[in-house]
Amino acid sequence: MYHLKKFFLNFLLFIKNFLLNLSKKNLYKKNTSTKYASKASVNNAATFEIKSNTEVLKKEVETSSYKIIKKYYGDIEKTLNLLAQQGVEIYKIKSANKILKIINEKQGFLTPLRGFKALYLNFILFLYSNKKLIINTKTNCMFVFSKGKIDTFFLASQVYRYMAYTKNLPGFEYNVQEKFKKIYKNPNNKNFSSLTTGDIFALKEAIARDVESVDFAFKVQQENQISKNNQE
Repeated sequence: MYHLKKFFLNFLLFIKNFLLNLSKKNLYKKNTSTKYASKASVNNAATFEIKSNTEVLKKEVETSSYKIIKKYYGDIEKTLNLLAQQGVEIYKIKSANKILKIINEKQGFLTPLRGFKALYLNFILFLYSNKKLIINTKTNCMFVFSKGKIDTFFLASQVYRYMAYTKNLPGFEYNVQEKFKKIYKNPNNKNFSSLTTGDIFALKEAIARDVESVDFAFKVQQENQISKNNQE
């Protein structure tokens, strides 16, 4: 959580500086022509519609995630079985984080991978789980956890990410996720400076989904704690 907040703050600082530089170059200078005003009006309307649709989807994601987590809250295996019934692949392997770190991934919900990453993951799952060997440069979305106890808070956040992905919330596109993971691993000026304007807005969405997943997990945890306190 600390690392996510630190990365998020650094990213916001970069955006601030980026916009200041654009302003200095007069790229945001007001154009009073009718043609420009009409185009700006259309763009603003489209942006508003996209944001509105995103808000609607976020509510749907939270509702769906809540139903899954609350049904068997605290019972990890039953919750995982509930997820498996939806058709998503779930694996438990030894030292998942250590193994996934090689391809710059972490345990939990994994969006589809391509290329070497996909080949590597398919082979690892063949070695450490009951998955059949598949030689493929693509994977489906899946959950991969380390063997042993899975934290309920962590699982809740990952369920939210999974539901957000299935609802097609922005930020889970393959190229966006790859850039997000690359910059998250090395949040240096070189990586930030290589971003285009489109990259920045896309990454904002990817970051938003991760922040939302943590907020959701906190909300569920607090509700459960309040419920326990009321029963005592």
